[in-house]
Amino acid sequence: MGAGKGRSVAFRAQLDDFAALYERTYPALFHTALGICGDAGLAADVTQDAYESAYRERARFTGDVPVEAWLHRIAVNAALSSLRRRRVRWTQPLDLERHDRAVSAADAADAVAVRGALDHLEPRARAAVVLRYYHGFDYATIAAILQTSPGNVGVLLSRALDRLRLDLEAPVSRPAVATVPTAREADHGR
Repeated sequence: MGAGKGRSVAFRAQLDDFAALYERTYPALFHTALGICGDAGLAADVTQDAYESAYRERARFTGDVPVEAWLHRIAVNAALSSLRRRRVRWTQPLDLERHDRAVSAADAADAVAVRGALDHLEPRARAAVVLRYYHGFDYATIAAILQTSPGNVGVLLSRALDRLRLDLEAPVSRPAVATVPTAREADHGR
């Protein structure tokens, strides 16, 4: 049996136990949708839509990519489609208390700043950032999910990171310079 055929059989086995696949992959897919959409309610809807779509279409997929990448592709497309339909803009920062670890005030402020900066990215670039830096996917996997080339993923990430750097840079405050009038300037006022 060839490597492609073995992968396809393993892929089919995972799809046959869709409930277990759902339980195992839901947190990562929700995190992806949340990173793209920025709204927990919308992310939950998008994630459910993605699983419904995956379940309906499971017979059409051949297992050419790992099942997680296939599910992420569906979730990313659902999130991007939802943003186009709803023209969603984040109105509040993410609920930082939902994370598993304690969040310091500085970490919370940084997370809010990053969330705001992500809002300025176009949705496809935001998806690339989420897939790379939230999930650690390599360029080839991101390319498969976004249905583009690895080179284009590099361009998306490079431009997105440049934009994020600009948005996250704190304005440089200049120290107040005390000016001492010269003798001529001091006498001028008399």
